[in-house]
Amino acid sequence: MNKIDKYKILKKIDAGGMAVVYKGLQVSLNRPVAIKVLSKKLSKNTEIVERFNRESLIIARLSHPNIIHVIDRGITSKGMPYFIMDFVEGADIAKRIKEKSYNINQKLNVIIQVCKALSYAHKNGVIHRDIKPANILIDSEENVLVADFGIAQFFDEYTGDEQLTREGVVMGSLDYMSPEQKTSFRSITASSDLYSLGVVMYDLFADSKPLGRFKPPSVVNPEIPDPLSKVILKCLEPDPSDRFSSADEIKDQLLELLQGAHIRDTQKREVIRGIAKMEDIFDLLDIIKEHKFGAVYLFRHKAKGELMVVKKYSGPLGGFKEAKLLTSLKHKNIVNIYGASGSEDLYIIVMEHISGGSLADRLLRHYAWIEVLETAKGICEGLSFAHKNRIIHGNLRPSNILISESGEIKITDFGLNEHYANDADKSNWFNVFENPKSHKTDIFAAGVIFYKMLTGSIPNWNENRLIPNEKLESLPPNLKSMISKMLSREPENRQKSFDEVLDSINDIIETHERESAKIANIKGTPVPIKAEKKKLSFFFRALLLFALLFAAAGAYLFYTGKQTYYLDLLRQLLDNLTSLKF
Repeated sequence: MNKIDKYKILKKIDAGGMAVVYKGLQVSLNRPVAIKVLSKKLSKNTEIVERFNRESLIIARLSHPNIIHVIDRGITSKGMPYFIMDFVEGADIAKRIKEKSYNINQKLNVIIQVCKALSYAHKNGVIHRDIKPANILIDSEENVLVADFGIAQFFDEYTGDEQLTREGVVMGSLDYMSPEQKTSFRSITASSDLYSLGVVMYDLFADSKPLGRFKPPSVVNPEIPDPLSKVILKCLEPDPSDRFSSADEIKDQLLELLQGAHIRDTQKREVIRGIAKMEDIFDLLDIIKEHKFGAVYLFRHKAKGELMVVKKYSGPLGGFKEAKLLTSLKHKNIVNIYGASGSEDLYIIVMEHISGGSLADRLLRHYAWIEVLETAKGICEGLSFAHKNRIIHGNLRPSNILISESGEIKITDFGLNEHYANDADKSNWFNVFENPKSHKTDIFAAGVIFYKMLTGSIPNWNENRLIPNEKLESLPPNLKSMISKMLSREPENRQKSFDEVLDSINDIIETHERESAKIANIKGTPVPIKAEKKKLSFFFRALLLFALLFAAAGAYLFYTGKQTYYLDLLRQLLDNLTSLKF
C-alpha cells in the first residue's frame, strides 16, 4: 500500500495493537501528514471499528493549540478506517525521558501545556483515558501536542451503550492508569486523566514510575522542589476526591513554580514596554494570549500573592473608559477590575483571575435547555447591571464570558472593538446586521450565544426571517419565542431590556417546574411505597427476633421454675402490641 485516497504514504513511523501510523504527503498541498490506519486484523471487529471512527470525530471537534488536529478521515479500499492528522516533526516525551535532555523548568513547561490541552478537553466533556509519555508529542519549536484521543468519550453524552464499551473492558495503559480505571470504565472521570498525568510527572521528574508503596518524588530525586513533589503526590491520590479539582488548578500551581522561566527575554521586555513599575508590582507567570493590538498575561501580585490577569492594549481596541468605570462597580456576574491606567493609545487593565476559562472553551459539549437557561440568567443579570450603569458591552461573545471553577458566570472585556473588524473573510455573527452598539445589540449577541448553546450551530437568516432549526423547533414554545425575539432583524422588535429577558427566563423555568411537579403527581412516586414496605419489613424482622428471644427466655425460665412470671409478662406485651396502629 503506497497511497490512501489523495494521500501518498512515505514510511511507517509507529505501530501498536490497534493501529499503524504512517508519515504521508497530502499531494494537493505538498505538505506532510500523519496517517493512522486501523490494524487489518481488527478491522472486522465492529466494536473496535466504531471506537476508531469515533476517535477522528472527537479530535476533529477539539480545536486547541496543544491538541493534534485532524484534517480528514475515510476508509481504505480494503475496508480499513483511517484518518489524517497534522504531522509533528519532533519527538514524544518518552524519548525525552530516556535522553534526559530536559531540565526541571523545561519539564514544567511541558506539563503546563499538557494541562492546557486537558483543561480544554475536560470542559467539553472529553476524557482522554490514555495519558502517557508516548501520547505527548513535542515539535521542533518545543510546542506540546497531546495525541491519540482514540479511547476518549464524551462522558456527558454517555448513555450506557454496551455495544461500544462493555463493563469490565479495561482501556488504557496499565502503568499510567488510575485505580478507578482499572476497576471499571464506568468509574472514569476527568480526575482519572489527572492521575495519569501525575504518573507522567513522577516518571518525568523522578525518572521512575510510582509503583507499589512509592516514595515522594523529592526523596527519589533531591533536585525536585518540595512544592512540586506535593503537586505530583496530590495527583496520585487513590481517591479521586482527594486529587486536584481540575487541570487548570495544576497548571496554576506549576506556573507559580516556574516563575516565567519558559518565557523568552524578548517577550518579557515587550510586556513591560511603555508601562512604568510593572516589574516592581507583579511577577510574570504566563502569556495567555497575544495579538496585534496587545496581549493578555497572567501575573502574581508581589505584595498580595494573588494571581491576577493583566491586559495590555494599544491602538484602536477600546475598552479603557468602560474599565475605568468598572473599577468602582462590583457585580457577581462581572469580572472584578482592580485598576486601569494609561491612555486610549496604550493602557493596561488589572483584573481578577478566573481559572475556569471561557464559555468558548465549552461550546463543543451538548447542553440541556434548562442548563442553558441557568447560564443565561448569569449573563443577563450581569449585563442588566452594566446597562443600568450606562455601560454597553458592544462585543459580547463566548470568549469574553468566563466561568469560575464553581460555575459562576463572569463577563469581561466591556467596550472592546472587534479584533477582526476589517477582515473581509470573517463575519461577526454576534452583530450580523451591523447595528450601532447599544443595549439592543447586546441583547442580540446574547441571543446568538443562547442559540448556539441550544442548537450547536450559529443562526442563519433568509433576509429578515430566521431560518427554522430542527433543534430550536423542539424547544418549549415560550423559550423558542424568547430566542426568536432576541434575534429579531429590527432592534425595536427585540426585548426592551435584559430585565425583560430575565422575566421570560424565570417564567420558563417556573412553568417547567410546575409541569414536572404535575407529571410526578400523575405518575406517583414509588419512594413512599418503598419506604412503607421497608418499614413493614423491619417490623416483621423485629417481631421474629423478639419471638426468638422470648422462646429462649421461656425455656430458661421453665428450667428455673419461673415460667408463670414469664407467661404473665408475655400476655402483657402481646396486649400492648395488638393496641399499636401501623
